[in-house]
Amino acid sequence: MRHERGEWMDCIRCRGTGEYVECYDDLCHAQDRCMHGNNTCKLCGGLGRITRELAERWRSRDAFEAVTAPAPDLRARGKLHQAAREIREDPERSLEEADF
Repeated sequence: MRHERGEWMDCIRCRGTGEYVECYDDLCHAQDRCMHGNNTCKLCGGLGRITRELAERWRSRDAFEAVTAPAPDLRARGKLHQAAREIREDPERSLEEADF
């Protein structure tokens, strides 16, 4: 059963800080910060919290596989309306979740 508000937890990627080095540069990873300015965690969108459902999807994905964010995560990041606009053209896709 999917909960509308979701069960929230600290982000498993950034450990609740909202920052994660997304850069491909090894020097940035070694310094634990990106000199190019890319420090926002893409999993939580910088919030530091995600739903347990998103955490389960992240853990069960294959390497380099996209993960879909449930509606509560999108709503928390202010992206639910943006996702709805993007999929309005495709009636087969659900408004409950969207790729990111």
